[in-house]
Amino acid sequence: MAQNTGLLGAVSDRILVCEGAMGSMLAAQGLSFHNTTEMNLRHPEAVASVHRAYMEAGAEVFQTNTFAANLHMLERAGLAGEAAEAQVAAIRLLRDVVAGDGFIGADIGPTGAMIEPFGDLAVCDAVSIFRQQLEVMLAEGVDFVLFETFEVLEELEAGIAAFRELGATVPLAATMSFSSEGGRTMMGTDGAKAARRLEDAGVDIIGANCGDPASLSVAIQAMRTATPRPLMAQANAGVPRLVSGETVFDGTPVDSGQLASDLIRDGVRILGGCCGTTPEHIRQIARAAHAAA
Repeated sequence: MAQNTGLLGAVSDRILVCEGAMGSMLAAQGLSFHNTTEMNLRHPEAVASVHRAYMEAGAEVFQTNTFAANLHMLERAGLAGEAAEAQVAAIRLLRDVVAGDGFIGADIGPTGAMIEPFGDLAVCDAVSIFRQQLEVMLAEGVDFVLFETFEVLEELEAGIAAFRELGATVPLAATMSFSSEGGRTMMGTDGAKAARRLEDAGVDIIGANCGDPASLSVAIQAMRTATPRPLMAQANAGVPRLVSGETVFDGTPVDSGQLASDLIRDGVRILGGCCGTTPEHIRQIARAAHAAA
């Protein structure tokens, strides 16, 4: 079983395949929600079915349905009172699906507020928000923690500070979103700068997710020159377009497989999907990973 060697041991031995999108897959089931986190309590079987579909497609690295499960995001959806319950439910339902045959990551997304000095969210408040989510989820037991889709290094560093305050010993992964020209975040951070800062912060696995595939690729190439740490990449299914009021991604599963092959050549060790990806996209990514073995 995968956990016998631990995530860092496994990633040094072989290329690992991660899950794809969660929210769009839930919406495809005809479900509506203010925050995807509530589905852990309202429709846990639907969340489990998405994890299961990705597992059948070849994924062995999984992320809890808690990307938007921090107190700030939940308060905006009127769900703050159910925070801990929903965070725990996400781990337990995923654990039942994985049943020891994959790595379970506590998925932590941005607060949804702009941290100082760029906005009104104080650094200490950001640390407190992240600490609540991490404390609950680490106590429940996970194989690693993943901070993902961050565009502001200072906010990500607040999350890492909360992780350190709790004395967590599981591997720590962090991925940023590079969607601007030249593979930069909205704040102008390029892949090399991000990689150096995250390595200095002690992050074990560094990478990029979301954004458009071209910008992600540029960022990954820059990261490879800046750090020897294992790299992780989860690209969107192409570039989104608005069609009849709905967001549509133009990237096919074959496109995701080809991008995966390119990213493997760039040194990526954990590959998955982000917005718009489906089990078919992950199946093609898994084929690319197996072909590179």
